Amino acid sequence: MIRRLPAALLLLFIASGTWAANSTCQFEQVPVGPQKLGPWIDKSNWLAIENQRLTLQAGEVFMPAWRQAPAGNAQADAAKPRPVDDFQVVDPLDGSRRDLAFLLDSRLYADGLIVLRNGRIVTERYRNGLTPDKPRLLLDATRPLLNLLGAMSVSQGKLAADKAVIRYLPNLAASTGLRKMSIQRLLENEERNAWTPEELDAWHLAGGWTTSQTGNGLRTWLSQSGRWDKPLTEQKTPVFGASPDDDLLAWTLAESNAMPLSRLFCEQLLSRARPEHAVIWLSDSQGIEMASGLGLSLRDFAKLGQLLVEARGGRSRAKIPGWFIETLVASSGMRSSEFNGLAKGSEQRYGFVHLGGSPNRVALIGAHGTSLYIDFDKRLVIAFYATRPGGNTPETLALLEQIWKAIDRAIALPEKGRNP
Repeated sequence: MIRRLPAALLLLFIASGTWAANSTCQFEQVPVGPQKLGPWIDKSNWLAIENQRLTLQAGEVFMPAWRQAPAGNAQADAAKPRPVDDFQVVDPLDGSRRDLAFLLDSRLYADGLIVLRNGRIVTERYRNGLTPDKPRLLLDATRPLLNLLGAMSVSQGKLAADKAVIRYLPNLAASTGLRKMSIQRLLENEERNAWTPEELDAWHLAGGWTTSQTGNGLRTWLSQSGRWDKPLTEQKTPVFGASPDDDLLAWTLAESNAMPLSRLFCEQLLSRARPEHAVIWLSDSQGIEMASGLGLSLRDFAKLGQLLVEARGGRSRAKIPGWFIETLVASSGMRSSEFNGLAKGSEQRYGFVHLGGSPNRVALIGAHGTSLYIDFDKRLVIAFYATRPGGNTPETLALLEQIWKAIDRAIALPEKGRNP
């Protein structure tokens, strides 16, 4: 029992933060719900873009999950709210002058917005049924966070960047394709296996995303003979969207750290950001967390950006390695952008996007406009939950870039005379 620990050891645990992390990172398994929401939404269409405003807040209805209860005593500091809706900005889609609210609501389909400056909330707005306390699925926006966990694992000696993935996944030792995939290549996220549409459908089925879960789970599918015996393909365009490679990384992280993915994420990042609301992580039928299954409230999503800001300033209690932050922000010059819609010099690094233009700006960009923008110099964090139809087209990226800049200008203005 805890009270039998020697006093010196107890103080050591408290000082190192291990005690706090272990006491808060408790996840309870939640059985799958009815897999139906109302008369028209079921397992076959719950991830359709027209349904996501409802369903991304109801992941446990459709899939089994692990849930961490809210701490209840870690609310973010809030300054006097700074409204941004009436701020005038040029619409990048038609060149007309409109207020920022129009771009948020009618162009980006932003369901939630929160802005942190120096760790304090300066703007917060919710629409279309999104509530502040409800965890919303990040889907493919989780992958950069897994890459961050991988970088932390390398720095802590749990992973060796130059070693092959199969060193940590002996069940896949027979996969010749994985012998050429190093941990570094997996984390850089610049190459992917050339998955066919049929294989991607089978991957979703194995994970239980699109059908009732009655099989042996995702790892059985990942371990099938010949699954990884294909060449890696370097992406000529930015990599967006989830793939089986994400679940391969999730499995590697869990095995190398000898703990479930949800607990690893909590102990390394979330507990240090002091979450306010419940956290969920969807799982397959075997209780294994899915790489795209993380659900956070918008405030807790924004706090992860603040954690990165503090890590660069040396004030964070997290174990984020300095080299990782400096890789994200390092200048790439003014060569032609690989991201149509973003400033020249923008490029992908460990799944994040180093933004061209003004220095030291980084973004995590998920599907449909969901994103996390970080300006390290201004200690500014902007988080969106959005459901813009379609993929991350140049139009969507241009909207994000314009809105980020407009919000930055809007909150910097004095209260009077806010229009530029």
